Amino acid sequence: MSAHDVHDLVVAGFGPSGIALAAAVEDHDDANGGVLSARYLEKAGDSAWQPNLVLPGTDIQHHFLRDFATPRDPRSRFGFPSYIHQTGRFYPFTLMGGYPSRLEWSDYVQWAAGQVRGQVDYHREVLAVEPVVGDGGRVLSARVVSRDPRDGSVHRVEGRNIALATGHVAYVPEVFQGALGERVFHASQLLPKLAALGSLDRVAVIGAGQTAGEIVLHLAGQNPDAHIHSLVRHAGFRMYELGHFSNEVYFPDETDYFYALGDDERERALNQARATNYAAVDPDVSTGLYQAVYQDRLTGRQRLHMHRRTDVREVSVVGDAVRLETEEVFTGERGVIEADAVIVCTGYREPAFPRQLESFKPYLKLDAQGRPEVTRAYRAETTGDCEVGLYLDGLTEWRHGIGSATSFSQMAAKADTIHRDLRSRLRQPVAA
Repeated sequence: MSAHDVHDLVVAGFGPSGIALAAAVEDHDDANGGVLSARYLEKAGDSAWQPNLVLPGTDIQHHFLRDFATPRDPRSRFGFPSYIHQTGRFYPFTLMGGYPSRLEWSDYVQWAAGQVRGQVDYHREVLAVEPVVGDGGRVLSARVVSRDPRDGSVHRVEGRNIALATGHVAYVPEVFQGALGERVFHASQLLPKLAALGSLDRVAVIGAGQTAGEIVLHLAGQNPDAHIHSLVRHAGFRMYELGHFSNEVYFPDETDYFYALGDDERERALNQARATNYAAVDPDVSTGLYQAVYQDRLTGRQRLHMHRRTDVREVSVVGDAVRLETEEVFTGERGVIEADAVIVCTGYREPAFPRQLESFKPYLKLDAQGRPEVTRAYRAETTGDCEVGLYLDGLTEWRHGIGSATSFSQMAAKADTIHRDLRSRLRQPVAA
């Protein structure tokens, strides 16, 4: 295929969502003998899953059969069972019990990416998706513009259908933004930042989610003489809502239910579901944190400082120290914490409108909040003069529910839904 040909599908982002979609495409081609012309673009140098947060002793929080393909097709060559069989660890893994480690799951993600036969271009940060208008004034394809972060070179590829799978964006509260740098950074940069700083005597960890808890435990284990300050806005680390019934929000049927609700009802339903995945920790981390604090009490040597109901009001960096001015959320009592580094574990945010689609705005139907209207199949609704299929893959939690965003639980089901809609569109005759 020449550089000027138009692909059936271009996927912007080759992390978990992009890999799952590629698996659906290629499993279908394997079974039916066809070849869908697909191109995959990824800004990183590989498809490593959260590479800067693969900490020793940490595991994933979903069942390993909720992988890239097994819920869609248990026979798929992209499933976790195929991975552990091919790597020769099937029987040892079955003796482990529990959840796979983050290290093993990260290896699985890269293994699955390596099984994809279609062309994957790494070092391609997608900047824009632009409409290509034909002679009749109809948009028949889209041009995906990307940049190589290594040398700044710009690249273009064209597709009849585009799947935007660029993921959520690291969120940093405004109070920390002016201090970001070597000593104040988001958790997504953890391991390289820690390696650059070397030995630390005082570290502050902001946040009360799984990542924050794991980082506190990691720092305490790696730096036995360091003082670790944990700052949370409420009474302490809370555990995930682990009830069997409440966690059915990650079942595909729940997406059908959620999608059919009105705007206000969806917002209320999403708020109810948040405790299953956000701003909380699993039982292992909760136990580990409490045991560490208890050990401090037992020995009389306090290393973990749990600042509960504490908000950060001001951040300043002076030399090699970061100064946090704090306030108790109920009493208003002020305090100061000084640290060698501050790790901001405040999660990720879903963009209301993906910036890459700015050029397509005239062809998109938007809701009252300025978000793209999307079908149940995750396809953006377009005007009658646009033939391009624009899929928002993992970017519509507000519309499809908590199971359709970053969680692996519906990764395969979501890919299957998009893929079926894509194949249906490709069977339709192309407009003249």
